[in-house]
Amino acid sequence: MSKRNSYRLAAICFAGCLALLLARVPRAAAQAAAPAPGSRLRPVHAIEGDPAHGKNLFEENCSTCHGIDAGGEEGPDLHGVPSALGDAAVEGIIQHGIRGTAMPGFFDLTAKDAADIVAFLHTFDASTAGVVSGDPKAGQAVYQSSGCSGCHMIDGQGGSIGPELSRIGDMRGPTNLKDRLIDPGANLPQNGTGFYGSKWTEYLVFRAVEKDGQVVEGMRVGEDSFVIVLKDVTGKFHSLWKPGLRSLEPEPGKSLMPSFKNTLTPAQMNDVVAYLMTLKGAQ
Repeated sequence: MSKRNSYRLAAICFAGCLALLLARVPRAAAQAAAPAPGSRLRPVHAIEGDPAHGKNLFEENCSTCHGIDAGGEEGPDLHGVPSALGDAAVEGIIQHGIRGTAMPGFFDLTAKDAADIVAFLHTFDASTAGVVSGDPKAGQAVYQSSGCSGCHMIDGQGGSIGPELSRIGDMRGPTNLKDRLIDPGANLPQNGTGFYGSKWTEYLVFRAVEKDGQVVEGMRVGEDSFVIVLKDVTGKFHSLWKPGLRSLEPEPGKSLMPSFKNTLTPAQMNDVVAYLMTLKGAQ
């Protein structure tokens, strides 16, 4: 064999060995990085997010499509998404969007802003937690007798003062729902500062006092520079001329929904929660 052919054979052997080695490296790395069975992969992330600031940013930029509590509206429900995709992936989607979809990129948000929004989304990780312990049939009866259907709509039936509950069983867990029965005003949005607004800002309660001392309290359903429209607990609309009011104040943390802490027993609340958990919309 000539020296030239020997060099050629050696080069071919070296290239083959290198290709085999490179093919094995990604597999080994993937095996090393793979989570143990049953564990949840949470990637190490360098940016520590601020959920309070993230909540404000989410309301301003994301709530129109995803709902004020990220439970979904025109856009999908985002509860559990950071845990499923990883923080870095969700932050990338926030900043750059998803090509070919209605999800835009928010290029004016910094990497820290995106991390803050993801930190806010992580506050919902426990929103689907809990165990159903009640009787759904008994809960449906309690739901009707307690007047819940007067404010909430299910499959086109009921009132429109409160949020629709047709898919609440897919959006919330038993613990979250029971907490809402006990303290409906907990963790409500402090403002509705989104540029385009959102139907969820309707649940912000305002207290208006007219010049004659008459008090009107209700959810803000519309507002401009001179007029605010409030819907009271009976569903009646009040169009108020703001320059003619003695005072107009938002009431953060207040809800027109009453607490059932002292009107329902723990067993009855468990039954109502069990009923609500059966509401998952069209399957």
